[in-house]
Amino acid sequence: MYQVALVVGAASNLGYQVLKRLTKTFKGKIYFTTEDATDGLNILKNLQRDGLDIHFLQMDITYTKSIIKLRYSIQDLDERIDLIINLTDYVSEKNITHVERVRRTLSVNFYGFINFGKLIYPLLNEGARVVNVSGPAGLLATIENEDIKKRFSDTTLSEDELVAVMQEYEEAARKGIEKTEGWGVNVHAVSKVALNAVTFLQHREWSDSGVVINCVNPGSVSHREGRKTAKVFEEGAKAILYLALEAPLSIKGNFVWSNYSVIEWNSDPYVEVTTV
Repeated sequence: MYQVALVVGAASNLGYQVLKRLTKTFKGKIYFTTEDATDGLNILKNLQRDGLDIHFLQMDITYTKSIIKLRYSIQDLDERIDLIINLTDYVSEKNITHVERVRRTLSVNFYGFINFGKLIYPLLNEGARVVNVSGPAGLLATIENEDIKKRFSDTTLSEDELVAVMQEYEEAARKGIEKTEGWGVNVHAVSKVALNAVTFLQHREWSDSGVVINCVNPGSVSHREGRKTAKVFEEGAKAILYLALEAPLSIKGNFVWSNYSVIEWNSDPYVEVTTV
């Protein structure tokens, strides 16, 4: 059966390595997205070769119209998706206020993933796999307040309730009291915890359709990307592609570590995870 894969956020060093390795192992049609058209066309030029069915689609996950355009690009060809790897991540900007950084980070790492799921997941085939790329900061234990952690980890949590939790965080950030309230001061960490919460919520919503949704920590690959070698990102790609192509279907609705271990979401973030 001819399959279709979609790699979202291929412009980063990690995204490029994931896409590059996928072109060597995935048997079917591959779509990939970048926010910037020039980046996408350059990637396409670098990877395109005879016999490879690869296509670039421009998309910005923070714009609903952009996601809709992506949906129609696939839907109008009467295609369904068998694999999604979502590597979207907010890239920190200089000279913006803390409140603005919170807003922009959540628009990518939280609200963007929610909107993307609403619009694109209806195109998934039964038995499709979705891999949301998170990071070590996505461990629930990076949040200090126990009540907040309980709300995040509630297995009956609805999307509206999760959005309400994040709106409370945004309000605390506006008032400058997020540390006092137990959120910590790391915006990136809060956004990754929220991303994982979205992943688990999506799993609960789509599991009856046979869709397998997980999130993964590929290792410490995002900080200061330009100072790391390609080898680091090649290693980071391995856990992502393991979940995308090889992991048993029993691994679903989980947070998977860079060594392929399924871990408890509330594990200690300062202890190296080595076992399931």
